[in-house]
Amino acid sequence: MNLIKKEKKGLKLDLFIFIPTVIISIIGIFTLLSTTIESNGQFGDLEIIRKQVLFLLIGYIVFFITSRIDFSLLKYPQVVIPIYFLTLLLLALVFLIGPVINNVQRWLVIGGIQIQPSEIAKITVILTTASIFSLKNKYNQWVLLLISFILVLPIFLLIYFEPAGSMSFLTLIIWFVVAFTGLSDQLRNSIALIIIGLISSSIFLISFTDNWVYILLSILGIIISVFAFYYRKNWKLVVVVSLAIGFLIGSSSVLLYKNVLKEYQKDRIEAFLNPTTSTKDIGFNVNQARIAIGSGQIFGKGFGNGTQSKRDFLPEHQTDFIFASFAEEFGLVGCLFLITLYGILIVRILVVSLDKSGNTLYSIILVGIALKILLEIFVNIGTNLGVIPATGIPLPLVSSGGTITLITLFSLGVVQSIINRDSTNTVEKSIIDNY
Repeated sequence: MNLIKKEKKGLKLDLFIFIPTVIISIIGIFTLLSTTIESNGQFGDLEIIRKQVLFLLIGYIVFFITSRIDFSLLKYPQVVIPIYFLTLLLLALVFLIGPVINNVQRWLVIGGIQIQPSEIAKITVILTTASIFSLKNKYNQWVLLLISFILVLPIFLLIYFEPAGSMSFLTLIIWFVVAFTGLSDQLRNSIALIIIGLISSSIFLISFTDNWVYILLSILGIIISVFAFYYRKNWKLVVVVSLAIGFLIGSSSVLLYKNVLKEYQKDRIEAFLNPTTSTKDIGFNVNQARIAIGSGQIFGKGFGNGTQSKRDFLPEHQTDFIFASFAEEFGLVGCLFLITLYGILIVRILVVSLDKSGNTLYSIILVGIALKILLEIFVNIGTNLGVIPATGIPLPLVSSGGTITLITLFSLGVVQSIINRDSTNTVEKSIIDNY
């Protein structure tokens, strides 16, 4: 049995995947290069450029190798279980031998290269959850949901206590949506999700702001619950459970905010709600990012002419706030072009997931990868614009960073592999072909 499929016609590339990926990578290199230009117009330290180019080269090698692997093997426990436990081991090693950088332990240093296991954990959650739900024709889907939650919980906790609160909740969201996709009766599930979201957010916002206008969200949730309760008989239990979960999550989120979240996490939420009056550093960071984006106007200041990053007003301008650096120099037109490239990539992955809907494993993996990339883009750009609380999530293929670059290209390699295979292609077929 071969893990790698032998293609007689050579490597096939989906241009809607490959071309946007390459262009975004080039944009990332040019944006990073512009941030190294000093006030005298000369290039400064180019070490970060060398590293990023190296990671991209390795990443594309990973992409091509991954695109030839048969991922239908993931339906077998003996394949997915080692991947899961290897990820847990890497996350655990962070606490044992990981260096403390800026008061946190999030990396492993191997051969002088920093590896961030929490980035690896996101794709592991996708592959593991998809593998579990590929068995829903044999086992009860709610049992599979419980099993997948039990498996993701240790990953969530290990990431959270690094501490990396943003990354841990992002990983949990990815699991939830991937698992949600695996369940049947999506209309019922969507309504349940809306009810939970309205009730829980209403309770949290009322508690946090002391403004009872948010009770309207709970009222809307209850109205939807009443209609759903009488819409179908088999929905009644789901509606009741959704209401209970909504109240439970809302109450738990209040306790979590007051007793569990660290001060810097509370500062981020407060700075998000009112960044212009916040005296915290994070409020200053968001304001500087907004200034940089606004100063770019329509066409930007041009390559190397950004002032916010050159004068060190814009913090983390090569990682968390690189979108602001890009927007300042290339303006609204450049931003729309970059977002369009991301949009083509994500839409293509989702279209392929519909084409592969007959294969549960493939379709869930594709939805998970599309969601992972989409959330990373949304969180990074949202942080730069100040529309969500500031978090340390890099912009895929644009921000400097080895692990996220490699994992992103690995994920796209998985997509390419699935595209190259019929939805009915299974390991059993490979065994027959080999004998």
